Amino acid sequence: MKTHPLRNLHFVTGKVSLALALLLVLTVSFSIPAHAQETWRVDSQLSIARLSLGSGSNALEIGLARVSGDVVFDSNDPTDPSVNLEITPGDDTGAEYAMMSFTSKRSVMTSDGKLIVTGDLSVTRIERSVTAEPNEAYAGPQYGDPVAHTDTRQIALAFDDPREFLAHHAMMPLSGTTSTTREDFPQLLNALTLDGWPTVLVNDKKCEAPPTIGEDYSGVKCSGTEIAAVSNTEVPTGVGEGYYGFQPAVTPDDNHATITLNLRLAQISATPSVASRAESAGH
Repeated sequence: MKTHPLRNLHFVTGKVSLALALLLVLTVSFSIPAHAQETWRVDSQLSIARLSLGSGSNALEIGLARVSGDVVFDSNDPTDPSVNLEITPGDDTGAEYAMMSFTSKRSVMTSDGKLIVTGDLSVTRIERSVTAEPNEAYAGPQYGDPVAHTDTRQIALAFDDPREFLAHHAMMPLSGTTSTTREDFPQLLNALTLDGWPTVLVNDKKCEAPPTIGEDYSGVKCSGTEIAAVSNTEVPTGVGEGYYGFQPAVTPDDNHATITLNLRLAQISATPSVASRAESAGH
């Protein structure tokens, strides 16, 4: 029986090629550096957004908001985080209020040490009809079905450099700010002018209504721990017999707005990334 040396040579060469290919895959897998993704949760009890109209010396804080969400850092490049935030007025909303959400798209570190995170800010304005008929069984206003209007625009948030806190702390403060104009984001400016934003944020809030409703009814009484309040310079609205309180010292320009974030983050997980999982599989 005749042998076929060329066929045998081709078979051997094929086995060698397969082995080389497998060795190459293993070499690439081992050469991928290991790194992890660190997820930091925004503490919604301590994280706030300060909302302002106007600019410079004519800026006026018009309200506060609670912030929730998470920030995911890659240990291989902590200057390119994934940021997802929800900004809401809290539980005490009226007939008309707004809420916002931010989703990052890309990031860059500037030469002056600022982390610029660019992404989409969605502003949703909620409108509801309201009825109120005070009587002995009165339990507050009754709201109709909500109607929502949403607009999304791209903004840039300027954060402080987070790298020092990432390396040494399990809790991290993170401050950021963004500004825009009515021309660039009219829905945001309209949302900030609503009366639904609180001027004081309180934790562990407890409210009680009086046992009876009469002519001297002045609403429910609430208690709790204050964590933030608007900080505006005020001046008296009159002198002598004409005095009747205080008002803000400036009247803001309603064509410019600023959102300042004061976040408190807590690390909740550090999970291997795709690259580090590939290295583990190689072992």
